Amino acid sequence: MTDARPATRRLALLIAAAVVAVDAISKALAAHFLAGRGVVNLLGGHFHLELYRNHAGPGNTFAGDPVLVSLLSLAAVIVIGALVLTVRARSTAVALGLLLGGGVGNLIDRLVTSPGPLRGGVIDWIKPTLHGGSMNLADLSINAALIVLVVGGAIEWWLDGRSRRAASPEPSPSEAAR
Repeated sequence: MTDARPATRRLALLIAAAVVAVDAISKALAAHFLAGRGVVNLLGGHFHLELYRNHAGPGNTFAGDPVLVSLLSLAAVIVIGALVLTVRARSTAVALGLLLGGGVGNLIDRLVTSPGPLRGGVIDWIKPTLHGGSMNLADLSINAALIVLVVGGAIEWWLDGRSRRAASPEPSPSEAAR
């Protein structure tokens, strides 16, 4: 059997690079077109765009400590990057690529935006509801990764169970009676 790691590693890194690129482009466009506009209502006011600089972590955690959030983000990116080196399953490679790309996309903002390295805020611009939180494509990528992990894991578990059942047939009634 051949080692699938190089192919799955390449898949994860390709997905991560695509997420970083698309996220960066979308943030640049949002910064250009949404600056100073306030809330832009779409779909009859059911969906909103608003440029926002988020210095806190997910769910507004560690709101008063952007350096801690940046260091935790950096640690997460390093751990996910290390996991990419060992990935074998395609669904896991997709999930890790989405996680790594989303993490790197947001980490770049924290490192290069004002007021300076490790204190910068993530550029958010998508606001699904007027009173809800804001997000960006990197955040959506991270959420998609979690869905891929759950769905992919469930499918792999189901397929693994099927292959085990097929590999060990049930005993005949006479064998079961012994």
